Amino acid sequence: MSSAKYTELETVADWMGYIQTLHVREIDLSLDRVDQVYRRMYPAGVSFKVVTVAGTNGKGSTSELIYSIYQQAGYKTAKFTSPHISRFNERFRVADCDADDDALLAAFRRVEGCRDDTRLTYFEYGILLAVELFEQAEIEIAVIEVGLGGRLDASNILDTDLAIVTSLSIDHVAWLGSTLEEIGREKIGIARGNAPCILGFAEPPQSISDYCHQLSIIPLKLGIDFKLQSKPEMERWTWLGANKRHLDLPLPFAQRGHQLSNAALAVQAIESLSGTFPVNHDEIARGISAANLAGRCQIVSKSPYIVLDVAHNVDSIAGLLAFVEGLRVEGRIHAVCGMLADKQITESLIQLLPLVDFWHLATIDNERSAEAQDIQNLLQQGWCENRQKLSAQDSNKELGPDFRSETYDTVVGAFQAARQKSQSDDCLIIFGSFFVVSDIIGLLNE
Repeated sequence: MSSAKYTELETVADWMGYIQTLHVREIDLSLDRVDQVYRRMYPAGVSFKVVTVAGTNGKGSTSELIYSIYQQAGYKTAKFTSPHISRFNERFRVADCDADDDALLAAFRRVEGCRDDTRLTYFEYGILLAVELFEQAEIEIAVIEVGLGGRLDASNILDTDLAIVTSLSIDHVAWLGSTLEEIGREKIGIARGNAPCILGFAEPPQSISDYCHQLSIIPLKLGIDFKLQSKPEMERWTWLGANKRHLDLPLPFAQRGHQLSNAALAVQAIESLSGTFPVNHDEIARGISAANLAGRCQIVSKSPYIVLDVAHNVDSIAGLLAFVEGLRVEGRIHAVCGMLADKQITESLIQLLPLVDFWHLATIDNERSAEAQDIQNLLQQGWCENRQKLSAQDSNKELGPDFRSETYDTVVGAFQAARQKSQSDDCLIIFGSFFVVSDIIGLLNE
């Protein structure tokens, strides 16, 4: 597109439509194209420091916690995440605000002017927008959430000053591989030999160990090099490092459980960069308290409980299960769920069979969606096969006499039906994809 035609794209929505036409694939893992444009834009690289966060689950929460702590410490901080839930601007946080339209439009024009005829995917374009927005805002440190994998993800054009791998589990097998060894090698590809590396697990696969050895990286491992202490009934927790500790920290996102691991990673990141960006205990505590992230075990109502979560794979849905069990709901549990067809649907959802009383299954408005009827069939089969086994494992989690479910053409239709069937002491969990949560947040905002 020539500069003369920029005037045809007057809004962020116009540009969003345009950049989706530039590449025939939604995902095309390669650094060549995006790196070419990046080097045209900034031949000497960026001026800000970079924290890069990869992992199967926990990337968004860990990124938000690091970002919030640096904000509370007074540093000019930015954050890039994806996907967005309501507005494209959400992907780019600069000094505690979403990118405004004027700045974003200027960034679109700048990237397009440097793109030439290079075909970029939607996500690749987004990374370049982030680089431009953050440079123009003269930020000091950027927290970059990896999109898919790490080694070949567009975010890896940036040489990180600190790398984090939050977790590893099977997901995106078509692009990352079907084993933890393969997935681990892709995730750890964000790490650099001259930068700290933090792992959210104590026993990494051999592929990660080999990569770190090759680059002389000594990774800091949760549970070994730094730890957290907490009890289920506690409203506070403690972070323990090699030579330092932080006592009496608030619960991240006002949640117990798996979010504490993400918070421990964030605190270790802050400590690892303390030589450049010193942060005191009170600023860490304030940052954890101020952190906010939509769609992660987010309670939007308590009568009945309505919980929104973007959980879409085995581990993240296990975390959702633990969270809902902690609510101790007196009434029934309704699940409003839609999933993409390339996910491990049976393995992910079967965990919830003992918990959920009624399933409201939807087809997502996306070409990658699994059909609601197909999800229902998989769950019905899983219920039949596992009824006796699950009951034998835990008498408190016996499956009911019937598998109860309905299918719907839309997520909104499924949610509205669940609301009509629910009582004030019930709980509705809405989950399965960012698309599911986005639809419901849009409905609630209306």
